[in-house]
Amino acid sequence: MNIQGLVLYPKYGLANRLRALASAKILADYTGRKLFVNWYPSKECNIEWEELFVNKLERYSTPLSSFQAGINLYDDEHNADGFYWDMPQALLNNRADVVAVHTCHNFQLREMTKEVYIGAKSLFYKGLQPVHNVEKNIIDIHRRYFEGNDVVGVHIRRTDHLSFMKKNPRLVCPTDMFIEVMGDILNNNSTTKFFLATDDKQEERRISRMFQDAIIVYEKEAVNRDTKKGMQDALVDWLLLSKTSRIISSYSSSFSEEAGIVNMINVESVVKREELSKTHHKTIFEAHLRTHWEVLKSGGLKKYFRYAYNFRKGQISAWIRKKSSTQE
Repeated sequence: MNIQGLVLYPKYGLANRLRALASAKILADYTGRKLFVNWYPSKECNIEWEELFVNKLERYSTPLSSFQAGINLYDDEHNADGFYWDMPQALLNNRADVVAVHTCHNFQLREMTKEVYIGAKSLFYKGLQPVHNVEKNIIDIHRRYFEGNDVVGVHIRRTDHLSFMKKNPRLVCPTDMFIEVMGDILNNNSTTKFFLATDDKQEERRISRMFQDAIIVYEKEAVNRDTKKGMQDALVDWLLLSKTSRIISSYSSSFSEEAGIVNMINVESVVKREELSKTHHKTIFEAHLRTHWEVLKSGGLKKYFRYAYNFRKGQISAWIRKKSSTQE
């Protein structure tokens, strides 16, 4: 009897990979497929799975290149707009013994409510066991600073954040807005502590000077995603954020969003809307145009026509869903 398998090839950053993995586990369980995960280090997340968690993942021996889009491969680059809903439905009807999913995104079955989906992700995350040194750091900081305190998480993402939108994160999510929100929280409860997670040492110093003893920071030499130590430090930050009472977050941060799901806490985005909307639609159009050109250049006309068909199908599906929701 052939194995009915789902092979996940997660990509990009840590939280991007974790949300794709959680979604794949839910989909595999629902469809009765065996889950395989081919986790490969990259410049955005340069670490092996086994160096993050003790949970075992089974690899599949076949490379991604052996799967074919439109037959047994679902790649978010081929239908980014409709991937969240369309991919799981297509996979449900796919009779191939083994299918592959290459993504950094969430994806959800239509048959599953948002509450059930988020609950299943939370259970998955809670079942992850960090490696010993990561767990030790988390326990130590939690015992010393979290216990007996109301700790609010603050995640300020800088470096390459919002680069996909060609936005400056310091303008879209200005530090002064974080400071204002934190000040309001302290005005309501002067004993509140803040766990600050940021990839920018300058921001860390500024916030620490401003709020002094109210700030909790996991000390690290540098923020670096292309080293084992850097990625383990990121995991410490992520899990400590998940243990706070709420998270004040940079706009559109999967790191904060997924941390909030672990223990089902509220995540509030800091965003300057007028800055976000200045060139937003132009940026999206330029990104789509660039992607179309790359597919045509690398894959030729046949691959491009397949991609263009799936892209347009995703746009139409999204439009129908939006129109249906406004009529309800």
